[in-house]
Amino acid sequence: MAFFERFFLIFFSSISLFILSACGMISNESSSNRVVVDDSGQSVSLPAHPSRIISLTYGTDEILLDLVEEDRVIGISKYSGNPDISFLPAESAERIPHRVGNDVEQIMALKPDLVISSTAMPADVIHVLRSSGVPVYVSLVASNWDEMEKKVMGVARAVNEEEKGHAMVSSMRQKREDLEKKLSEIPKDQERTALGLSFRGILGKKGTLFSEVLAMAHVKDGAARYDVPKGTNAYLSLEILPEINPDVILLPVWKVKAGDDEKAFAREIMENPAYRDVKAVKNGRLIPFPEKYKYVMSQHITDAIEASARAVYPELFENAD
Repeated sequence: MAFFERFFLIFFSSISLFILSACGMISNESSSNRVVVDDSGQSVSLPAHPSRIISLTYGTDEILLDLVEEDRVIGISKYSGNPDISFLPAESAERIPHRVGNDVEQIMALKPDLVISSTAMPADVIHVLRSSGVPVYVSLVASNWDEMEKKVMGVARAVNEEEKGHAMVSSMRQKREDLEKKLSEIPKDQERTALGLSFRGILGKKGTLFSEVLAMAHVKDGAARYDVPKGTNAYLSLEILPEINPDVILLPVWKVKAGDDEKAFAREIMENPAYRDVKAVKNGRLIPFPEKYKYVMSQHITDAIEASARAVYPELFENAD
């Protein structure tokens, strides 16, 4: 009897020790991780210091690489380094080992400890990655200044660099304030109207970030009167160009499809009899304007505001450079 009592005592003591050890292991692991709520409202468990980070969008590429050292980043989006759509210098983009798209297998093969995506990415890609144990932080697609600040700070929290995030936001605010001092000289009734174009149609539109950028540059968005459903294919037809009658047309530069040609595109507008009385056409104010300003999705929103102001009010900047 004493033998069995001794056996069970040793057995249960061993089990208890194992459970306590296991609990200790779990506690240690969880204490090294952080839980961050992303912009979609999802709680994400992340390492204290992510060091194998992948960014899936050009906007988060730009924010990320201003927050962390390059050796913490193993993948960025395919558009990074293209000066027509990205603010990231080509030489910086080339130092990152991998270009990454929506290929789940490619992403998982790189064994990231953090993937930064956006609400514009296909939901099934995010779902598959999360179901496979890959930590995914989803960043919002900003449609105004406040949301851009939120986006920046969200990425900063994800990579555990909040102090740098606050510094970035502070720098954004300072540059906007400096621009406002110059642009506030423009009387409200003398603000000019601009119209942003893509090769597919008219950009801007009510409620879009580009419309907000133009407003912060003291420029009237000619398309802001139109309330168009959000979506990448929601373009206004060029047929309404005479109705808008902009002072300046901001031409597309980024070639997405075969046949996109900014010079031929501008020539078609200039030579179309239907547009000959449009102020921008009559005065030759068709300005090539890179899509990185029209589709800005990072701290470089301030650069987009300045570029818009320079394109529409060049006289204000003649002695500034």
